Amino acid sequence: MIKYFNIDGISTNEETDKTVVTEWNNQFSIKNDDISSDMDFKLINLTFKSADILFGSVQNMYNILMTKSTMTSYAGINAEIKISKDEFEKWLNVNKSTETHKFLYYYDFQSLVGSLQNLISESRFLLCDFYKTLNENSFMIIENPKNVEGLMFASGRLVTSIFAKINHLFINLNSQLDFITKIAYELENIPKDFDVYPKMKSNKILFGDAKKIKNSKLKNTIFDKTDNTKLIISLRNEIIHNASFENIQKVYQLFSNNIMTEKFILIPDNTNGNFDSYKNRNRFFNNDIKLNELLPNIVTEFWKEMETTIIKLA
Repeated sequence: MIKYFNIDGISTNEETDKTVVTEWNNQFSIKNDDISSDMDFKLINLTFKSADILFGSVQNMYNILMTKSTMTSYAGINAEIKISKDEFEKWLNVNKSTETHKFLYYYDFQSLVGSLQNLISESRFLLCDFYKTLNENSFMIIENPKNVEGLMFASGRLVTSIFAKINHLFINLNSQLDFITKIAYELENIPKDFDVYPKMKSNKILFGDAKKIKNSKLKNTIFDKTDNTKLIISLRNEIIHNASFENIQKVYQLFSNNIMTEKFILIPDNTNGNFDSYKNRNRFFNNDIKLNELLPNIVTEFWKEMETTIIKLA
């Protein structure tokens, strides 16, 4: 059975111009501008670029890798290799060489890229699951209330659940900003000396440190901080530092003739992506900005900027 989840929170039995997400065979499909899979493949090119720098070519890297233990690739990174920190240090002391150190570093960089791949995949799921939750639940204490007209709001367990998804999504998108910054900085600072196993230069680098990246090609990318990116950061900061972007988390429902015609979540008024604020107050809701109406464009525009950045880095 195919399910259609719509931007207004009211599901339908067929696709409409309001459809955002479709679910079939326990799989989600985003109706427009889903480039998440494209980015996944393009990110692999960044690991190839690091292999070219470290080993001369990807083929050379693979040729040498055939002689190496899986310890170089997965110890201390992947749960498939059961080893303690002390055991790893002992192994490295026995097997230390320029070549081994290069491989350890290469897989550290690959892990950095893999983290961004995971975040992108997760953000896609969170976006889809948000619309599923919004569409499939009435959020009402009484499932089919009588004599209801106009606008109401609901709180409670289901509302907490949907806010948990949206909070996680904005934290995730902000993490993507941090990881693309780490990757860009690391590519500019790949070590030349591998007499010892090197620490990554980007360990303490976050999106706020993007000014340290010198790559002149990275104009018109995610680092330009568009209004869309600023809004993502504003929402994330409010969630992290003030628990939520709403004092009392609510899902609003609009009724007409006892029929629910719309569900939505509001976000604070903002200018150029920054919350409108006055002294201690920064949650003004005068403009009725519906998150569920903005969200597809927020995420897909963010992905487009991210894809452009990845292409330019490669």
